[in-house]
Amino acid sequence: MDVKAINSISNLNFKGKTNNHKNKKIQNNYPQQTSPASKDSAKALRNMMYGLMLLGATAGSAPMITSCEDQFSEATAHAEAYAWAWGIGGGCDKNDTTIIHDTIINTIIKPIYVKEYPFHLADSLIRQGLNIGVDLDGPIPADENNDVAFVASKAHNRYDDKYYETHVDSVGTNKNTLTLVTKVLDFYENPESPKTSWLKAEVTDVPGRGIKLTRYTSNSTTKPEEWQWNYAGYEVRTNNRNGQTNTKSVFDNNDNLIWKGEYRRGENPGTFMYGTFVYDEDGNPYLDEDGNPQVAYYDFDKAKMWSDKVTIEQIPTGTITYFDK
Repeated sequence: MDVKAINSISNLNFKGKTNNHKNKKIQNNYPQQTSPASKDSAKALRNMMYGLMLLGATAGSAPMITSCEDQFSEATAHAEAYAWAWGIGGGCDKNDTTIIHDTIINTIIKPIYVKEYPFHLADSLIRQGLNIGVDLDGPIPADENNDVAFVASKAHNRYDDKYYETHVDSVGTNKNTLTLVTKVLDFYENPESPKTSWLKAEVTDVPGRGIKLTRYTSNSTTKPEEWQWNYAGYEVRTNNRNGQTNTKSVFDNNDNLIWKGEYRRGENPGTFMYGTFVYDEDGNPYLDEDGNPQVAYYDFDKAKMWSDKVTIEQIPTGTITYFDK
Protein backbone atom coordinates (compact mmCIF):
# COMPACT_ATOMS: atom_id res chain seq x y z
CA MET A 1 0.00 0.00 0.00
CA ASP A 2 1.46 3.34 -1.09
CA VAL A 3 0.36 6.47 0.80
CA LYS A 4 0.90 9.88 -0.79
CA ALA A 5 -0.14 13.28 0.58
CA ILE A 6 -1.75 15.73 -1.86
CA ASN A 7 -3.01 19.30 -1.60
CA SER A 8 -5.75 19.34 -4.24
CA ILE A 9 -8.47 17.80 -2.06
CA SER A 10 -10.18 19.72 0.72
CA ASN A 11 -9.60 18.49 4.25
CA LEU A 12 -12.53 16.37 5.45
CA ASN A 13 -11.26 15.84 9.00
CA PHE A 14 -13.90 13.97 11.04
CA LYS A 15 -14.96 15.67 14.23
CA GLY A 16 -17.13 14.81 17.16
CA LYS A 17 -15.32 12.07 19.09
CA THR A 18 -16.45 11.99 22.71
CA ASN A 19 -15.78 9.92 25.79
CA ASN A 20 -18.70 11.22 27.86
CA HIS A 21 -21.32 8.53 28.59
CA LYS A 22 -22.48 9.59 32.01
CA ASN A 23 -25.95 10.52 30.77
CA LYS A 24 -28.26 7.61 30.25
CA LYS A 25 -29.60 9.00 27.01
CA ILE A 26 -26.93 8.92 24.33
CA GLN A 27 -26.96 12.09 22.20
CA ASN A 28 -24.03 11.33 19.90
CA ASN A 29 -24.87 9.22 16.86
CA TYR A 30 -21.66 7.26 17.34
CA PRO A 31 -20.86 7.24 21.09
CA GLN A 32 -17.54 5.86 22.21
CA GLN A 33 -17.88 2.46 23.85
CA THR A 34 -16.60 1.45 27.23
CA SER A 35 -16.89 -2.07 28.59
CA PRO A 36 -16.65 -4.07 31.78
CA ALA A 37 -13.37 -5.51 30.54
CA SER A 38 -10.02 -4.24 31.78
CA LYS A 39 -8.48 -1.12 30.23
CA ASP A 40 -5.98 -3.29 28.35
CA SER A 41 -8.77 -5.48 27.02
CA ALA A 42 -10.82 -2.44 26.00
CA LYS A 43 -7.83 -0.92 24.23
CA ALA A 44 -7.14 -4.17 22.42
CA LEU A 45 -10.78 -4.38 21.35
CA ARG A 46 -10.75 -0.80 20.10
CA ASN A 47 -7.57 -1.30 18.08
CA MET A 48 -8.75 -4.48 16.46
CA MET A 49 -12.50 -3.99 16.37
CA TYR A 50 -12.63 -3.88 12.62
CA GLY A 51 -9.48 -5.86 12.00
CA LEU A 52 -10.67 -8.24 9.39
CA MET A 53 -14.35 -7.56 9.40
CA LEU A 54 -14.64 -8.62 5.81
CA LEU A 55 -13.59 -11.02 5.38
CA GLY A 56 -2.43 -17.36 3.42
CA ALA A 57 -0.24 -19.96 2.70
CA THR A 58 2.75 -22.25 2.86
CA ALA A 59 4.13 -21.53 -0.55
CA GLY A 60 7.74 -22.18 0.39
CA SER A 61 10.06 -20.28 -1.89
CA ALA A 62 7.44 -19.73 -4.57
CA PRO A 63 7.91 -16.25 -6.08
CA MET A 64 5.32 -13.48 -6.21
CA ILE A 65 4.20 -12.70 -9.76
CA THR A 66 4.02 -8.94 -10.30
CA SER A 67 2.76 -8.51 -13.85
CA CYS A 68 0.87 -10.23 -16.68
CA GLU A 69 4.04 -10.89 -18.64
CA ASP A 70 5.55 -14.34 -18.96
CA GLN A 71 7.79 -14.76 -15.94
CA PHE A 72 9.69 -17.84 -17.10
CA SER A 73 11.85 -17.22 -20.15
CA GLU A 74 13.11 -20.27 -22.03
CA ALA A 75 16.10 -18.34 -23.36
CA THR A 76 18.29 -19.19 -20.39
CA ALA A 77 21.33 -21.34 -19.85
CA HIS A 78 19.88 -23.31 -16.96
CA ALA A 79 16.96 -25.59 -16.14
CA GLU A 80 14.74 -25.08 -13.11
CA ALA A 81 12.73 -27.64 -11.16
CA TYR A 82 9.01 -26.93 -10.90
CA ALA A 83 6.16 -27.82 -8.52
CA TRP A 84 2.39 -27.41 -8.73
CA ALA A 85 0.69 -24.60 -6.76
CA TRP A 86 -2.50 -22.55 -6.74
CA GLY A 87 -2.20 -19.17 -8.46
CA ILE A 88 -4.27 -16.45 -6.75
CA GLY A 89 -4.90 -13.09 -8.38
CA GLY A 90 -5.08 -13.88 -12.09
CA GLY A 91 -1.42 -13.18 -12.88
CA CYS A 92 -1.80 -9.37 -12.95
CA ASP A 93 -1.43 -6.55 -10.44
CA LYS A 94 -4.69 -4.84 -9.45
CA ASN A 95 -4.78 -1.21 -8.37
CA ASP A 96 -7.32 0.75 -6.35
CA THR A 97 -7.31 4.31 -5.02
CA THR A 98 -8.83 5.53 -1.75
CA ILE A 99 -8.84 9.15 -0.54
CA ILE A 100 -8.81 9.86 3.21
CA HIS A 101 -8.65 13.62 3.96
CA ASP A 102 -5.77 14.95 1.83
CA THR A 103 -4.11 11.55 1.44
CA ILE A 104 -4.30 9.23 -1.55
CA ILE A 105 -3.92 5.55 -0.61
CA ASN A 106 -2.90 3.40 -3.55
CA THR A 107 -3.75 -0.25 -2.97
CA ILE A 108 -1.72 -2.68 -5.09
CA ILE A 109 -2.93 -6.28 -5.05
CA LYS A 110 -0.24 -8.65 -6.28
CA PRO A 111 -0.88 -12.25 -7.34
CA ILE A 112 0.68 -14.96 -5.17
CA TYR A 113 1.10 -18.74 -5.18
CA VAL A 114 -0.01 -21.06 -2.38
CA LYS A 115 0.35 -24.82 -2.00
CA GLU A 116 -3.05 -25.20 -0.32
CA TYR A 117 -6.08 -22.93 -0.04
CA PRO A 118 -9.20 -23.26 2.19
CA PHE A 119 -11.93 -22.39 -0.30
CA HIS A 120 -14.70 -22.99 2.26
CA LEU A 121 -13.30 -20.18 4.45
CA ALA A 122 -13.02 -17.79 1.52
CA ASP A 123 -16.66 -18.60 0.75
CA SER A 124 -17.68 -17.67 4.31
CA LEU A 125 -15.70 -14.42 4.37
CA ILE A 126 -16.98 -13.23 1.01
CA ARG A 127 -20.60 -14.13 1.72
CA GLN A 128 -20.48 -12.39 5.11
CA GLY A 129 -19.34 -9.23 3.35
CA LEU A 130 -22.03 -9.53 0.68
CA ASN A 131 -24.68 -10.08 3.36
CA ILE A 132 -24.08 -6.56 4.74
CA GLY A 133 -23.71 -4.86 1.37
CA VAL A 134 -19.93 -4.72 0.85
CA ASP A 135 -19.00 -4.40 -2.83
CA LEU A 136 -17.19 -7.36 -4.41
CA ASP A 137 -14.78 -6.96 -7.31
CA GLY A 138 -14.54 -10.48 -8.66
CA PRO A 139 -16.53 -13.71 -8.84
CA ILE A 140 -18.90 -15.01 -6.16
CA PRO A 141 -17.98 -18.48 -4.82
CA ALA A 142 -19.93 -21.37 -6.33
CA ASP A 143 -22.11 -23.57 -4.15
CA GLU A 144 -20.26 -26.65 -5.43
CA ASN A 145 -16.75 -27.16 -6.83
CA ASN A 146 -15.75 -23.76 -5.47
CA ASP A 147 -12.55 -22.35 -6.99
CA VAL A 148 -12.87 -18.71 -5.83
CA ALA A 149 -10.36 -17.19 -3.42
CA PHE A 150 -10.66 -14.10 -1.25
CA VAL A 151 -7.84 -11.77 -2.31
CA ALA A 152 -8.10 -8.49 -0.37
CA SER A 153 -10.46 -5.97 1.27
CA LYS A 154 -10.56 -2.40 2.58
CA ALA A 155 -12.76 -0.16 4.77
CA HIS A 156 -12.57 3.20 6.56
CA ASN A 157 -13.83 3.70 10.13
CA ARG A 158 -15.31 7.20 10.07
CA TYR A 159 -15.66 7.35 13.85
CA ASP A 160 -12.08 6.49 14.81
CA ASP A 161 -10.74 7.71 11.45
CA LYS A 162 -8.80 4.52 10.76
CA TYR A 163 -8.29 2.88 7.38
CA TYR A 164 -7.99 -0.92 7.18
CA GLU A 165 -6.47 -2.77 4.22
CA THR A 166 -6.38 -6.57 4.30
CA HIS A 167 -4.51 -9.03 2.05
CA VAL A 168 -4.16 -12.77 1.86
CA ASP A 169 -0.81 -13.62 3.41
CA SER A 170 1.62 -16.15 1.94
CA VAL A 171 2.57 -17.50 5.37
CA GLY A 172 0.33 -19.59 7.57
CA THR A 173 -2.41 -20.74 5.23
CA ASN A 174 -3.22 -24.38 4.54
CA LYS A 175 -6.35 -26.32 3.64
CA ASN A 176 -7.81 -25.66 7.12
CA THR A 177 -6.56 -22.11 7.88
CA LEU A 178 -6.68 -18.83 5.97
CA THR A 179 -4.18 -16.20 7.17
CA LEU A 180 -4.95 -12.53 6.53
CA VAL A 181 -2.79 -9.49 7.34
CA THR A 182 -4.27 -6.00 7.76
CA LYS A 183 -2.40 -2.70 7.62
CA VAL A 184 -4.08 -0.02 9.76
CA LEU A 185 -3.58 3.71 9.13
CA ASP A 186 -4.74 5.92 12.03
CA PHE A 187 -5.59 9.44 10.81
CA TYR A 188 -7.25 10.72 13.97
CA GLU A 189 -4.34 12.45 15.72
CA ASN A 190 -2.59 13.73 12.60
CA PRO A 191 -4.41 13.37 9.25
CA GLU A 192 -1.28 14.43 7.35
CA SER A 193 0.92 11.76 8.95
CA PRO A 194 -1.15 8.70 9.92
CA LYS A 195 0.21 6.17 12.40
CA THR A 196 0.71 2.61 11.21
CA SER A 197 -0.13 -0.62 13.02
CA TRP A 198 -0.92 -4.18 11.96
CA LEU A 199 -3.46 -6.93 12.56
CA LYS A 200 -3.31 -10.60 11.65
CA ALA A 201 -6.13 -13.16 11.70
CA GLU A 202 -5.93 -16.91 11.33
CA VAL A 203 -9.37 -17.89 10.07
CA THR A 204 -10.72 -21.36 10.86
CA ASP A 205 -14.10 -23.09 10.74
CA VAL A 206 -16.48 -23.38 13.70
CA PRO A 207 -19.09 -25.94 12.62
CA GLY A 208 -22.63 -24.80 13.32
CA ARG A 209 -21.58 -21.28 14.38
CA GLY A 210 -19.55 -19.75 11.56
CA ILE A 211 -15.86 -18.86 11.50
CA LYS A 212 -13.25 -18.13 14.16
CA LEU A 213 -10.63 -15.41 13.69
CA THR A 214 -7.64 -15.81 16.01
CA ARG A 215 -6.10 -12.34 16.24
CA TYR A 216 -2.62 -10.90 16.61
CA THR A 217 -1.49 -7.27 16.73
CA SER A 218 1.75 -5.37 16.13
CA ASN A 219 2.84 -1.71 16.23
CA SER A 220 5.61 -2.28 13.71
CA THR A 221 5.90 0.42 11.05
CA THR A 222 6.53 -2.25 8.39
CA LYS A 223 4.93 -5.66 7.88
CA PRO A 224 5.85 -7.62 11.04
CA GLU A 225 8.04 -10.67 11.18
CA GLU A 226 6.52 -13.73 12.83
CA TRP A 227 8.15 -12.98 16.19
CA GLN A 228 6.67 -9.45 16.27
CA TRP A 229 3.03 -10.55 16.53
CA ASN A 230 1.23 -10.45 19.92
CA TYR A 231 -1.77 -12.65 20.66
CA ALA A 232 -4.91 -10.50 21.02
CA GLY A 233 -7.71 -13.02 21.55
CA TYR A 234 -10.24 -14.22 19.01
CA GLU A 235 -13.71 -13.69 17.65
CA VAL A 236 -16.48 -15.90 16.30
CA ARG A 237 -18.65 -14.53 13.48
CA THR A 238 -21.91 -15.80 12.07
CA ASN A 239 -23.59 -14.93 8.77
CA ASN A 240 -27.25 -14.27 9.54
CA ARG A 241 -28.11 -14.70 5.84
CA ASN A 242 -30.75 -11.96 6.04
CA GLY A 243 -29.18 -9.33 3.80
CA GLN A 244 -28.76 -7.05 6.81
CA THR A 245 -26.61 -8.30 9.71
CA ASN A 246 -23.78 -10.58 10.83
CA THR A 247 -23.30 -11.38 14.52
CA LYS A 248 -19.97 -11.45 16.29
CA SER A 249 -18.56 -12.47 19.71
CA VAL A 250 -15.17 -11.05 20.77
CA PHE A 251 -12.85 -12.67 23.33
CA ASP A 252 -9.80 -10.96 24.86
CA ASN A 253 -6.29 -12.42 25.15
CA ASN A 254 -7.36 -14.25 28.30
CA ASP A 255 -10.18 -15.84 26.29
CA ASN A 256 -12.87 -13.92 28.20
CA LEU A 257 -15.98 -12.82 26.30
CA ILE A 258 -15.87 -9.00 26.22
CA TRP A 259 -18.42 -8.13 23.56
CA LYS A 260 -21.25 -9.59 21.50
CA GLY A 261 -23.09 -7.68 18.83
CA GLU A 262 -23.57 -7.23 15.11
CA TYR A 263 -22.48 -5.65 11.85
CA ARG A 264 -25.37 -3.97 10.02
CA ARG A 265 -25.76 -2.99 6.35
CA GLY A 266 -25.53 0.77 5.73
CA GLU A 267 -27.87 2.90 3.66
CA ASN A 268 -25.31 3.48 0.88
CA PRO A 269 -23.17 0.96 -1.04
CA GLY A 270 -19.86 0.21 0.68
CA THR A 271 -21.07 1.34 4.10
CA PHE A 272 -21.91 -0.63 7.23
CA MET A 273 -22.32 -0.15 10.96
CA TYR A 274 -20.58 -2.01 13.76
CA GLY A 275 -22.84 -2.20 16.79
CA THR A 276 -21.93 -2.76 20.43
CA PHE A 277 -23.50 -2.21 23.84
CA VAL A 278 -22.46 0.96 25.69
CA TYR A 279 -21.39 0.43 29.32
CA ASP A 280 -21.06 2.88 32.21
CA GLU A 281 -18.03 3.07 34.52
CA ASP A 282 -19.50 0.33 36.74
CA GLY A 283 -19.74 -2.11 33.84
CA ASN A 284 -23.53 -1.80 33.43
CA PRO A 285 -25.10 -1.11 30.02
CA TYR A 286 -26.94 2.15 29.53
CA LEU A 287 -30.68 1.66 29.13
CA ASP A 288 -33.06 3.45 26.78
CA GLU A 289 -36.51 4.76 27.72
CA ASP A 290 -37.96 1.26 27.29
CA GLY A 291 -35.36 -0.32 29.55
CA ASN A 292 -33.37 -1.91 26.70
CA PRO A 293 -29.54 -1.68 26.48
CA GLN A 294 -28.21 1.23 24.44
CA VAL A 295 -26.21 0.28 21.35
CA ALA A 296 -23.40 2.36 19.81
CA TYR A 297 -22.66 2.02 16.09
CA TYR A 298 -19.26 2.61 14.54
CA ASP A 299 -19.71 3.94 11.04
CA PHE A 300 -17.67 2.53 8.12
CA ASP A 301 -17.47 3.54 4.48
CA LYS A 302 -15.30 2.85 1.40
CA ALA A 303 -15.72 -0.90 2.01
CA LYS A 304 -14.74 -3.23 -0.81
CA MET A 305 -13.60 -6.83 -1.35
CA TRP A 306 -11.63 -8.50 -4.11
CA SER A 307 -11.91 -12.13 -5.20
CA ASP A 308 -10.56 -14.22 -8.06
CA LYS A 309 -10.74 -17.71 -9.49
CA VAL A 310 -7.59 -19.69 -8.87
CA THR A 311 -5.62 -21.75 -11.36
CA ILE A 312 -3.23 -24.64 -10.82
CA GLU A 313 0.19 -23.71 -12.18
CA GLN A 314 3.78 -24.86 -12.20
CA ILE A 315 6.24 -22.65 -10.34
CA PRO A 316 10.01 -22.83 -9.78
CA THR A 317 11.09 -24.62 -6.61
CA GLY A 318 14.40 -22.79 -6.43
CA THR A 319 16.42 -25.79 -7.64
CA ILE A 320 18.52 -24.91 -10.70
CA THR A 321 20.71 -27.09 -12.90
CA TYR A 322 23.15 -25.18 -15.11
CA PHE A 323 24.34 -26.43 -18.49
CA ASP A 324 26.49 -25.16 -21.37
CA LYS A 325 24.83 -23.52 -24.34
